[in-house]
Amino acid sequence: MSLTEADFWACRVCRSINTQRANRCYSCHTPREVAGVKPTDLSVTEPAPVLGPTGTYRSSENRAVLATIATVAFILGTYVALWIGLQVGTLRAERQREAADQLFQNSQLLIALPVLLGVIALVAYGYWISRAVANLPPLGAGYSRVSPTWAFFEPLIPGLNLYSLPARTGEVISKLGGSMLGTSLIAISFFLIIGPPIAAGILLRVAREVSDPRREFWATLGTTLLASFTVQVVGLALALYIVWHIEGMFRRRLAGDGSKPGEPAEPTAGSGRESGAPSSAEASH
Repeated sequence: MSLTEADFWACRVCRSINTQRANRCYSCHTPREVAGVKPTDLSVTEPAPVLGPTGTYRSSENRAVLATIATVAFILGTYVALWIGLQVGTLRAERQREAADQLFQNSQLLIALPVLLGVIALVAYGYWISRAVANLPPLGAGYSRVSPTWAFFEPLIPGLNLYSLPARTGEVISKLGGSMLGTSLIAISFFLIIGPPIAAGILLRVAREVSDPRREFWATLGTTLLASFTVQVVGLALALYIVWHIEGMFRRRLAGDGSKPGEPAEPTAGSGRESGAPSSAEASH
């Protein structure tokens, strides 16, 4: 089947050619409805237009507060569950099986609570990052690779969230002008959250092979999980710092543009009005 002009659209911002199925430019990620034109409509003599701020900025600070509270609740709930697990393991190691089983039966809801709190924390983070992504165009920072809606769902998809959680925050930081501190902390936070469970799994496997499963292993299990999560808490604390680091970048961007939240920013240079030049209304006076 031969391809025709109708099978493609061009991005007037970066002049990239995209297929009709693409909703965003593959190169600059500008949505098709904002920058899509026919390939034959592109000018080869005029410079590409510079898109200024589009849309309305809406503060994401309340959502950041919600994500912070949800994460702290998850940390506290997990510590409670791990402490109960440690007590159960200690009783089993001391061969007090009946007491261990009784404690486990009486604490099942508290032990399962971290799962629910973890889901709530991910939903709260998705709620925040979706607003952060939506605020990039109003600040003149361009467009994300994904829509705000998809940015909300990414953290909730197992496997994909291992990539999207650091990638989306890193993209927002990059779009806002970049930050070596933020980028470095994202990498450190990722490894502190992902690394301990892997190390703990290896350690517990070795411990199970070389220890008496009725005694030493149960004592090792609770201590290892508690230590592993403590390291993860450091990574989660860094993740929260990154959230507020981005909020600070938003505030500085707003202050630099002279815009107020909820109002479009002034057009950038090249968008039809040079910086410092009077508007048509001003010129008429």
